[in-house]
Amino acid sequence: MVVPAIPTRSREWTPVLTGLRADLLDCMQVNLAALADRAYRPGAHLELGASLRFHITAGPAGTPAVTASVEQRLTEAGDLLGLRVTRRWDDVPGTRLRELLAEHSPLYVVADTFTMSWLPYAGNQHMHHSFLLVDADDPCVLVDGYHNSTHWGDARPGTWRMPAAQFDAAVPRATAMAVAAGGAPTLDRPAVLRDNASALRAEADQIEDYLAAVRRRAGEAQAATQLVLDVWLLGRSRALHAAWLANDPTTADAAREAAARADDWLALASQSYVAMRRVHRGGAFPAPVLDQLDGLLRGEVAFADGLADIGRVPPQSAPTTESNRIRGVLADEVRAALGVGPEVPVDDRPLRTLPGFNSFRLVEVIERAEARLRVELDPDDLTGTALHDLDSLGAVFDRARAATQRVSGR
Repeated sequence: MVVPAIPTRSREWTPVLTGLRADLLDCMQVNLAALADRAYRPGAHLELGASLRFHITAGPAGTPAVTASVEQRLTEAGDLLGLRVTRRWDDVPGTRLRELLAEHSPLYVVADTFTMSWLPYAGNQHMHHSFLLVDADDPCVLVDGYHNSTHWGDARPGTWRMPAAQFDAAVPRATAMAVAAGGAPTLDRPAVLRDNASALRAEADQIEDYLAAVRRRAGEAQAATQLVLDVWLLGRSRALHAAWLANDPTTADAAREAAARADDWLALASQSYVAMRRVHRGGAFPAPVLDQLDGLLRGEVAFADGLADIGRVPPQSAPTTESNRIRGVLADEVRAALGVGPEVPVDDRPLRTLPGFNSFRLVEVIERAEARLRVELDPDDLTGTALHDLDSLGAVFDRARAATQRVSGR
């Protein structure tokens, strides 16, 4: 018999969980997200939505499954959030987990849901799942941000306490990791979007193979069940990507289209569930549901290609002497605004990543450069893309300078 864990509150962790978009994260991502928000700031975890991929593994019945491994999620957390595993212990019992916590707190733990008494899967389903062990005293305290509804009940973000013996029974074997937050990197959004498009184009054949396999086996109960999970995971990941896009004004317009596509995926998840129930009763999997899956999944490549056009700068000829002079003026003004010397590099990086640089400094740079170069920029040219770095801002000044010279006849 599984003894339920006791819900509690934590001054440290409950506010972190409240700020998570847990409904957009899978069971491995969500507790890495909690670590990131605790280390950095509320909402930092949305960077996990930057990556747009199509992960495929072999499912339990030999059917393909859209599932990212623990290793893939850890790699993404490192690349996107600066979270790094510093120590790892495999196949350890609950007693050892409690000992490890004395020197490594909190612990990111991955184990089997079947014995996790705080989840509806307990006693019902075997599945890898993560949680955070944050206190090993008796009672133990654990944190789990997972959000999902099942036919056994709801899983919701929370903090639980349980006697040490009960914890040991709930986690008889696990993998534990100490995770360090080394500082969240600043992502180059246009570059990320181009990488996403390139990756999905490279996965186009894999997408076709997956769709063919699904059509062959959708009438099998286990394959139909896996398909429901696949569509649900795709819907969550696409909704997380939309939230990431919405988190920056330069991609806010694209976020609306991404959110609409995510809604289509989540609607298809509901239709797939109804279809799966029909298969379990001996019926056929409805072809229209598979047709919608084909359309949405094949559309991923075109959608990612469209996003990659954001911030894409057309090829330009080599900079002229005048262009180089303009960029030199801009670099001087950026350094002056920041109060730093010429030894501080300000080229080849987004302006917003420069320490102390903000909207006030940007206005100061533009106004001082306009005065020195004797030009006035068209406000319509000052887009998010144009203000990204010295090269993009320099291109705006190039055009303004050329227009001024044409008017003056010089």
